[in-house]
Amino acid sequence: MSAEVFVSYSSQDHSQVRKIIDRLRDAGISVWMDEGGIDAATLWSEAIVEAINECKVLIMMVSRHSTDSANVVKEVMLASESSKIILPVYLEPADIPTRLKYQLTGIQHSEAYNLTPDELFDELARGLAKNGVMVPGYDVNRIPVSNSNSHRKKRGNKQSCHIPTMIAMTVTAFVLGLFFSGLFKSNSKSETSVTNNLAPTKRLKLDIPGDENIPAGADNPFPWGGGRSITISPSGRYLGYYTITNNIKNLNILDLNNFFDEKKLISSSLELLGIMFSPDNKWIAFFDKEKIKKVLIETGEATIIGETRVPNYGYWADDGYIYYVHSLGRKLSRIKDIGSSPELLHEGPHQEGATLGKPYVVSGGKGVILAFPGKGINRNYAPIKYLDLNTKEIKELGVSGIWPYYHQSGYLLFARNGNIWACPFDLDSLSVGANPVPIVNGISMNAIWESANYSVSESGSIVYLEGRDESQGIPAWVDLEGNVTPTGMPEQLYGISEISPDGKKIAIQIATEKDDIWIYDTENWQGSRLTNEGSNGWPLWSKDGSGVVYVSRPLENEEWSLYSKKLNSIGSPEQIWEPAKGLIPGSWHPSNDLMALNLESDIWFIDFNNTKPSGEIFAGGDYLEWVGLFSPDGNWLSYSADKQGIYHIYIQSLKEKGVTYQISGDNKGEVLWAPNGNSLYYFESGGNLLTAEFDSKNSSNPIGEEKKLFYLKYIDNPGNSYDVHPNGKKFLFVVPKKPYKKIRDIRLILNLKNELKNLF
Repeated sequence: MSAEVFVSYSSQDHSQVRKIIDRLRDAGISVWMDEGGIDAATLWSEAIVEAINECKVLIMMVSRHSTDSANVVKEVMLASESSKIILPVYLEPADIPTRLKYQLTGIQHSEAYNLTPDELFDELARGLAKNGVMVPGYDVNRIPVSNSNSHRKKRGNKQSCHIPTMIAMTVTAFVLGLFFSGLFKSNSKSETSVTNNLAPTKRLKLDIPGDENIPAGADNPFPWGGGRSITISPSGRYLGYYTITNNIKNLNILDLNNFFDEKKLISSSLELLGIMFSPDNKWIAFFDKEKIKKVLIETGEATIIGETRVPNYGYWADDGYIYYVHSLGRKLSRIKDIGSSPELLHEGPHQEGATLGKPYVVSGGKGVILAFPGKGINRNYAPIKYLDLNTKEIKELGVSGIWPYYHQSGYLLFARNGNIWACPFDLDSLSVGANPVPIVNGISMNAIWESANYSVSESGSIVYLEGRDESQGIPAWVDLEGNVTPTGMPEQLYGISEISPDGKKIAIQIATEKDDIWIYDTENWQGSRLTNEGSNGWPLWSKDGSGVVYVSRPLENEEWSLYSKKLNSIGSPEQIWEPAKGLIPGSWHPSNDLMALNLESDIWFIDFNNTKPSGEIFAGGDYLEWVGLFSPDGNWLSYSADKQGIYHIYIQSLKEKGVTYQISGDNKGEVLWAPNGNSLYYFESGGNLLTAEFDSKNSSNPIGEEKKLFYLKYIDNPGNSYDVHPNGKKFLFVVPKKPYKKIRDIRLILNLKNELKNLF
């Protein structure tokens, strides 16, 4: 007997789709689904065509993967031409491509990412029954007819609520204010429950007014600081979040127990990072430049706990310590929350991009759950591990992603590929009980810089910002006026790229589970892989353009080495520099076989004139220096350094010892020389590309007045994120394929643990 329902989907969504289809099949609905994965098929088989011809309804599982799938498009078009009913199910927020708009525009759809499994099943069962599919228990004569999307619209109106002082009071906000007042009872540890076991899962929105921006999505001017903008207190009572005004971050607290109180401003600074509530919900801690601070929520009393270098993120545990990652993500330390000297717990590799993730500390300080460095810079593949603080043993948990949380009801949550995932987890045995499934689709995160805009309370609430993985993009040319021309390369996670000396090719790092260097022709954008063994990145063209120097490491360990390989050559690459803890090649001297490179965050010069290369440090020791670039005439070196606790750009003379000039302004970086050497390009934190003339003959200061070229929302990478073409007329960037959406609301899910019980 032929199946009444055909499911069109991308194999990349298989685990999520399978759960939905299993639920339909368990209910007795006849469903045809290609179990091997349609996108993986080499031929569009006759069996698929026949199944579509014989079905009554085609369900299209809509995601960014399926809308890009040629086979899914063909299936939907065939179903449309055969006058089949099409029911779209959105696994995540996704735009319909032009080639499918005729078939899908105006059709009633289901939003799986906004529904519980029970709600989704009921909505699908009703839709299928209404369209002639046999659904046991659903009488088609009793199913009410609804307008397209009416269910979703009513849901949104019912659950929206406004932050009290941000907008005018409405009836909806008033009703929800009463709801919250009864829901959040106490700020004490002993009365933390926001819900009870019988309460249903609720999904709410806290609207943000037009005059406030959260540093995420389209409003984020800090490419390296996204994904760290929001958190919820252990009790679920307090919401902590950042807003931004003129590139200054403002840390705010909203008391959900007193819903109509004004939000409280805790601190404002250019360098604010991280938000950590104390276990008793009375304090909030954060990083300000190189200081760890805490503020008493009730009085606003501020205390400096300690100092650290280049902090990233942290967790305030119930054992009296704040655990945090610092020094460019290399080190995990802890410090007593009353103040003390920090204690180093674990140190990872020095390689840029190989970072430790945000820690989650198990109750009592027994151990830490966090993402460790993976095989490349794409931290969607970063292994999540458990560090035992007594034995220092590390155990891999068998899942990958970032930003892990353990909930005491027995679940491990983490972010990956723009979604929040969950799986049953036994803390005693450190074992995962089932394959992870996405529970929230479409969150703001960045897989390069280990950041995700979501937080979980002990009471079982989740707060998050809607969005996507902002590390994904496409290479594009950008001219001096800021006009963007996509190259036609696919959307994925790219690392560092460099244009060949003749401008006809690019070498680019592509990050999947591991990293590899690819060479693309700039005329037809056809590419070929240069590297195969190990994980490889940070390409630098040879002077004559015949080959590429790059960093490589075996997949089994963290021994990073410098290699060289000719284009189209056969055989293994040549190792040209010994293994080190951290390497990034910067540039070649124009007249000598001298390379500037980063070695453990210091700048070294490696001399290849001799049979055996030799090296010596040029700048470093006490500070972090990055990306040393020789000027086109070979007389100067540009680099970034945090000598003052904040990054600045320095131009240092190679002829006159000790002569160094600083480009004014905080947090400017990613400096490049114009090909003629007469100007410099660099970014400021707000996303503006600036330029300044450079006159080497000016003995007082060769750096001229700066001016803004353009603003660009680009994707930041470990190293210099862009390159200038040899003709000096355009740049190569990695940019978002689609513009980011403005974050206009904060999403809140209550009682998620009850929904999790139904999933597993």
